[in-house]
Amino acid sequence: MQANQKIKAIGIGVLASVFFCSTYVMNSFISAGNGHWAWTVSLRTIFMLLILLVILQVKKQLLPLLHILKKQPGVWLFWGSIWFGVVYVLLTAAASLGPGWLIAGVFQFTIVAGILLSPFLYKDSRAKIPVRALLLSILILVGIALMQWSQRNGSFSDTQLISCIILVLLAAIVWPLANRKLMLFIEEHDHQITAMQRVAGTAIGSLPAMLLLMGYGYTEAGLPAEPQLLATLVIALCSGVIGCVLFFRATDMVRSDSAALAAVEATQSIEILSTVVGEVLLLGIAWPNLYGNIGMLLIMGGLILYSIPARKRVLCATEL
Repeated sequence: MQANQKIKAIGIGVLASVFFCSTYVMNSFISAGNGHWAWTVSLRTIFMLLILLVILQVKKQLLPLLHILKKQPGVWLFWGSIWFGVVYVLLTAAASLGPGWLIAGVFQFTIVAGILLSPFLYKDSRAKIPVRALLLSILILVGIALMQWSQRNGSFSDTQLISCIILVLLAAIVWPLANRKLMLFIEEHDHQITAMQRVAGTAIGSLPAMLLLMGYGYTEAGLPAEPQLLATLVIALCSGVIGCVLFFRATDMVRSDSAALAAVEATQSIEILSTVVGEVLLLGIAWPNLYGNIGMLLIMGGLILYSIPARKRVLCATEL
């Protein structure tokens, strides 16, 4: 794999993470307004799917996707329910138990979880855990821990924060598992689909779960209020459509290189920086103190170190 392709994939992953942060900021906003979590999860997916279906229809990519889904609907139903159901139920429920920056930070456990899952998912060279990637992922997690420490003694109780962390850790394990398993399925069956088609296919597979959630939300809280509708639309567009498509595109580009795939997944750590900025501007939280700023630097440093070998190879190739 060419080094410049790895750098490009990392760059796309960083951009995706900026859009992903809308999930945490808007979830905090919805939770503060007492919006029911079931409506948030289901509306986010429904809005996102409607947007994707229109785009795919215009690009004439919808029918080919539907033909692929018809061949093995069970796989898409299962992983769609996991990806857009279980993961976002956990994250949205956690929003009522802790601040967005905490959720964004703990969710970065996906960086290590993705690496540690490799031996159980792959049967080729990708099954090997890249030590350098694991060490740099741990460095990034240290930075995240410092950012968490900088925000202690807030308005949430210790019990709430512990419950929040447990929910997000579960989501952080399920996220890379679902992503990698679906990529493997597509690879093994040689399905020629784009990142946008993959997102749409996964969302279509989640529809039964989303309809059940909508029914539950209605019985518990009635119809959603207008602020919740607008907030979930923002999440659907920014995180669900733009963020997911960019992230899926980045992971597709490096799916055959476990170290590069880990590097792309590590770009999700940018979410915590984006979330802090978003909550400072929109929700009025205080900017992190010295520990938090050191944590940010460690996160950025880890990402830079990830890309150094690739950048060196690019420079050597240019000189030759």
